[in-house]
Amino acid sequence: MGADIEEYGKVALYGLYFDHDKATLKAESKPALDEVAKLLKAHPEWNFYVVGHTDMTGSLEYNRKLSRDRAEAVITALVNDYAIPRARLEADGVGPLVPVFTNKKDAGRAKNRRVELVLK
Repeated sequence: MGADIEEYGKVALYGLYFDHDKATLKAESKPALDEVAKLLKAHPEWNFYVVGHTDMTGSLEYNRKLSRDRAEAVITALVNDYAIPRARLEADGVGPLVPVFTNKKDAGRAKNRRVELVLK
């Protein structure tokens, strides 16, 4: 993760799982959250936008809200469970506007549903 941040200024956080159509993090997200927290603690000088992304299923307005709510859920977990200072993280959501794969196939839609850390 740190190498991607150094080179690209961002990193996709795959391994975060949410209930369908909700911003509730599932328990199986813990290993990914552990790694994010480890990175944040190793680099206290780094501050991030936590940006949620969705696939193109549903309306733009719905997906933008859902993606932002999911980003906020990640921040809440990092603050509450890992003592990461809230001031280092800011949530936003872009919904389906920045796909990394086609939305025509299930595998592509799954990759588009992600949260990214974007270095401030």
